[in-house]
Amino acid sequence: MIIERSFAQGIEFDQPNKVVALEEIPNPKTALLLSFVVPGLGHQYVDNENWSRGKIHLGSEIALMAGYFGLSARANRLEGNLSILARSKAGVSLANRNREFELAVANFDNLAEYNDFQLRTRRWQNILPDTPENRWNWESDNDRFEFRDTRDRIANSENQLPTLLTLMVANRLLSGINAFTRARNLSNSIPVVSVNYINEFGERGVTANFQFNF
Repeated sequence: MIIERSFAQGIEFDQPNKVVALEEIPNPKTALLLSFVVPGLGHQYVDNENWSRGKIHLGSEIALMAGYFGLSARANRLEGNLSILARSKAGVSLANRNREFELAVANFDNLAEYNDFQLRTRRWQNILPDTPENRWNWESDNDRFEFRDTRDRIANSENQLPTLLTLMVANRLLSGINAFTRARNLSNSIPVVSVNYINEFGERGVTANFQFNF
């Protein structure tokens, strides 16, 4: 519902007609976009004095990003440890090797044992050529178990990354929708005043129109 009131006064002005807002009204689309860029920023834009909900979204974003980069760094560090362990304890390089080769190294003591298993289970397509770059030989079972455990920890860290990315997207969507709604509600409730220096009778003077939205 819109209520309008007009007041006129015979005061002369030399300026042309203009519209003056009682206060700057936040734009809902701007609030939405700001929250998509940085969750919580849209709330701060809408109401700098009271954006507790925005602070929650911002804190969640910081925690999620810290978790994401922390897990990424952990996976990279473990990848380095895995390569060192394979080279020093099994005599094989993992550079440019695929996941299947790493699994073979993790589950078998050497290339001969791996190929023998593939023959017995009739998985001939998985047999690896007996070449220097494919040969490995673990010094002990404990070393191989450590290698397998390290690889499992890498996989566990990497598997959590998509979940964190999904949560970051969801946090942005929730923050954006909430900030958009707040800005829209606020813009609908703020009265607007327009001041005309030519009054409604066409004479030089002033006419003030107040508009209230409910």
